Order: sequence, then structure tokens, then C-alpha cells
Amino acid sequence: MKNETRTKQARLALVREEAALCARLLALLPSVARDGAPLFLNSANSLESIARYSHKDADALFASASQCVELRQSLSLEGEGEVAGSFLAACWEAASGDPHRRGPRKLAEWLLSKFAP
Repeated sequence: MKNETRTKQARLALVREEAALCARLLALLPSVARDGAPLFLNSANSLESIARYSHKDADALFASASQCVELRQSLSLEGEGEVAGSFLAACWEAASGDPHRRGPRKLAEWLLSKFAP
């Protein structure tokens, strides 16, 4: 009985966190696609010298996406979740040393094409 309750609580926490992450991203991504703000750089996965230029919400969004992935894993749910996994992929690409990586505008456009209504 306790396991069922914990599982239900974890599922509810996941649904809430994913919904909040999606809403926050959908509010920010259009301006990032237009202006190129460094939303995908953060102190968790970017070089310190670069991370200091990150968007003010970047760290919180990265933490939220990471929490969604952790909750999914704890519930043995397949995949990383479309919103969280895609956002984390964009962050990792932005922080990579690949000279052909997409910039913030292209990453924002890509994310919007994946989950904008």
C-alpha cells in the first residue's frame, strides 16, 4: 500500500514538473528564437567562463528538466520525456565544442517545432 502511494505521488510530481517545464519553455522560447538569448547555457553543463552569460532562468530550467528525467527513471518509465529530454539535448549541444552546433535561435526553433501547440 505504501509503495502504491509513493508511486502515485511520484507520478503526480512528474506530471506537475513536466507541465511546469513545458509552460516555462513555451513562454521563453519565442523570444529566444527571435533574440538569441543564451537559454541553453547553464552552470551545470557549460564552461564557467561561458555560463556566466547564461539566461537568468537557464539553471532553473536545466534543474527542472533533470528532475523530470530522474523522476521518469525512478518510475521505470521509458525515455526521458519529450520536453525534458529535448531541452537537455539542446543544452548539451549548446555546451558542446562541435563547431557545427546550432545556436540559441536554431535550438529554440527546433524545440518549438517539437512541442508548441
